[in-house]
Amino acid sequence: MQLVQNPPVYQAQRARKQSGIALLEAMVALLVLALGILGLAGVQSRLLVESRTSNSRAIAVGLIDDMNNRMLFNRTTALANGYALAWNAAATAAQECATKNCTGAELAQSDLYQWRATLASVLPGASANIFTSPTDARQIGIVVAWRMNEGKAADNDAAYTSPFAVTADNAGVDCPANSICHFVYVQP
Repeated sequence: MQLVQNPPVYQAQRARKQSGIALLEAMVALLVLALGILGLAGVQSRLLVESRTSNSRAIAVGLIDDMNNRMLFNRTTALANGYALAWNAAATAAQECATKNCTGAELAQSDLYQWRATLASVLPGASANIFTSPTDARQIGIVVAWRMNEGKAADNDAAYTSPFAVTADNAGVDCPANSICHFVYVQP
């Protein structure tokens, strides 16, 4: 038995009807690939912002712990509000308490000067506020604020970008505008 082959005219018509389909499929595949890459780039940039924010928060926690340890060493002065610090207060010259005997107030001044120098070096543009709790004189509030790493996308989330209000008894200390804060009460 012999197979009958299609006439050449039929094969030519069939080839003409399918021309360009492969090009269209390739363009759709490129579009899908481009959208996937754009999505990955968006996720990567968001991850970078969140990583910076969590790194800054870890640094702030370490700085607060450092100040708490300094206050524990100079507890009497700390409880007498000797470590009070307002946002962006002018720095006063520090005493050299490592080589000479200092009073509690001089040690507090030296601690604040050194701590603020460390704060400025590890969190550029950061500021701090230290205050006695209005409800418990044994508690001292320490707030570290740093610049927000967010772009315009975070402006939609008002709860995230607006200044915080920890409690009604936070002595009127609010996070500065366009900043992220870490707030802790310590008890030296």
